[in-house]
Amino acid sequence: MKQGIFLPSYADNLRVSVEENLKFYTNPEHDWKQAAGDNVQELDFEQPDLSGMMEYAETNKAVDDFYAAKILYEAYRGILTPLLAAQSHFWQYLSHVVLYPYMRKRWPEINSPECRASYISEHWFYGQGPIRNWLEGMYWSVHNTVIENEDGTLDYKYTKLLFSIQKLRDRGIAAATYIFSNPVLVRGILDFYFDELDKAEKGEDTVFDKYFEYRTDKCIQLINKLGGVVELSMLTSEDIYNFLKENRDVIKSVGDRKKEKKLRDEALASAAAAISSTAQPRPSKKHKHKKHKKR
Repeated sequence: MKQGIFLPSYADNLRVSVEENLKFYTNPEHDWKQAAGDNVQELDFEQPDLSGMMEYAETNKAVDDFYAAKILYEAYRGILTPLLAAQSHFWQYLSHVVLYPYMRKRWPEINSPECRASYISEHWFYGQGPIRNWLEGMYWSVHNTVIENEDGTLDYKYTKLLFSIQKLRDRGIAAATYIFSNPVLVRGILDFYFDELDKAEKGEDTVFDKYFEYRTDKCIQLINKLGGVVELSMLTSEDIYNFLKENRDVIKSVGDRKKEKKLRDEALASAAAAISSTAQPRPSKKHKHKKHKKR
């Protein structure tokens, strides 16, 4: 059977009509391919077998998401061009047709009559950015981290680390699309994480002893600032690793941002109250009515 894909216009209509189509999403018997009719196009290659992903659907374990992503990537390796892999309507066809059973098990709230439209938008579409579109996000998470050895075998060292920490993948590195699209930068960042997390396991000083998400944000900010000075595509993974290593103290200085913001807000409110209480009210101006003399 040939690989199918939704027509772009149909896929775009699905994206903007989630609320209207919610009754179809919550119905496990709904056949999206049949409903699409002539809005499905056949591509020039066979649909690969993705049934193995079902084994890892009913889980909350990060390692199972890695195995599912590995199956997805390897099934399309050498078949899917970068251009096709960047087409949202390709992934929407997979999530609504080929891998619909997998998606329903992986994101089970869809099986509830109370399922929210935002839940569908986030995982089936692009409610919170490309990486949060589940299938496309999984594919590119592997594509941008896997290393192909000279003998053709694949090394998933970086991929496993990325999937092992959810905040690192969907809210950290992968969320910074400018950086994530460059595998060299990603590997340099992950080398720094390997080093620091290894220190944590040994009980040594590490920048990730606390506030992981906030300090990850700082790593991304530092690299973005570096990109304003030098062309990042000219740097090696080692350059990125050394840059972050040189800025360990800066990264570790980041604290609890929510707590810091609360303290700042309280200080501003206190200062405003103090100014208000000491301010002297201005005397009101009395209008004097001049008496007009009779001429």
